[in-house]
Amino acid sequence: MKRRPHPTSKPRPGRPRRRLAVGAVALLLLGALIWLIWPRDPFALPGSDWRLFKKRFLATDGRVIDDGNAGITHSEGQGYGMLLAAAFRDRAAFDRIWTWTHDHLKRKDDFLFSWKWTPENGGSVGDVNNATDGDLLIAWALLRGFNTWHDYKYKQAAGQIVITILEKTTTETYLGTQLLPGLVGFQKPEGVVLNPSYYVLPAFTELATAFPSDKWKPLRAGALALLGTAQFGKWKLSPDWTLVGEHWVELAPGHDEIFGYNAIRVPLHIAWDDPDSPLLKTFSDFWQSAATANWDPATVNLRYDSFGPYAALPGMLAVRELTLACAKKNKLTVAEIPRLDTEESYYSASLKLLTKVAIRERFAPKRN
Repeated sequence: MKRRPHPTSKPRPGRPRRRLAVGAVALLLLGALIWLIWPRDPFALPGSDWRLFKKRFLATDGRVIDDGNAGITHSEGQGYGMLLAAAFRDRAAFDRIWTWTHDHLKRKDDFLFSWKWTPENGGSVGDVNNATDGDLLIAWALLRGFNTWHDYKYKQAAGQIVITILEKTTTETYLGTQLLPGLVGFQKPEGVVLNPSYYVLPAFTELATAFPSDKWKPLRAGALALLGTAQFGKWKLSPDWTLVGEHWVELAPGHDEIFGYNAIRVPLHIAWDDPDSPLLKTFSDFWQSAATANWDPATVNLRYDSFGPYAALPGMLAVRELTLACAKKNKLTVAEIPRLDTEESYYSASLKLLTKVAIRERFAPKRN
């Protein structure tokens, strides 16, 4: 006679599946707990920032859109986009931005880029003149693209831009070699009009290493001389634009006499290149003064020591925090700078993300 299995030993349908489901939930809960308590890297660049930047400002064809300036695109923005794509290791975005830049902004007779493209009537170049800061940023981004992905065509293109910058966009002044803001329109009978924020010092450092030239040393010396001399107003701040004459420097006629949306990049570039630079002191003193205790102005009139009506952009405040950290010899982390906000403009978002990259590169512990 066959023994019948005991009723309690009969397999119950579905029990193994329930056990697997309970186990999976337990693993998920454990993973979530570990994620919450595990120490995160305070210097990590937030991927959500880059995703939001791309969603709001990067068109599918690779054009970076300046939403605060009638939706135009400029060489500066393309350079910023490429720098950020390299920092976030997003090669697909990097290639899209570079391809659009090359196809739409590259000038016909040299390796510089027209500074302005307007979207009206299908889109076209709005000004064929270059902006040398944009050219520098694009070359720097291409070099970083090469260092990240080891594709030699990036370095080749960067070298072509660098050679053209050094040959065509420098001039001699009593302060030494200076960087022309563009090929046309800045050399006047009374002197040369310069933009201190165009001196992208960390780009100078990296490009000079990759593409040696006897022109880099005098250009850097001239840049530091200008930044140390072109200081105006009560707080000795850099102007957006300055005029260098035969033996003098003054606020550039025909331009707003302010420390503002251009010159905010001066302390960013200095801190990114050399966090110990004494040139940061005037900026840190200003941001620690009683005048800014209750108001962070976007602009400061350097002739009358008065503040403009608008508050500093969030990206400008990020530059301030980096500057103060350098001056106080404090370590600042990326996590201490707020994430991008959905209401931030292209320019504010760019400044904030670039500041985060600078913080990571200058303050993060070096890994073996």
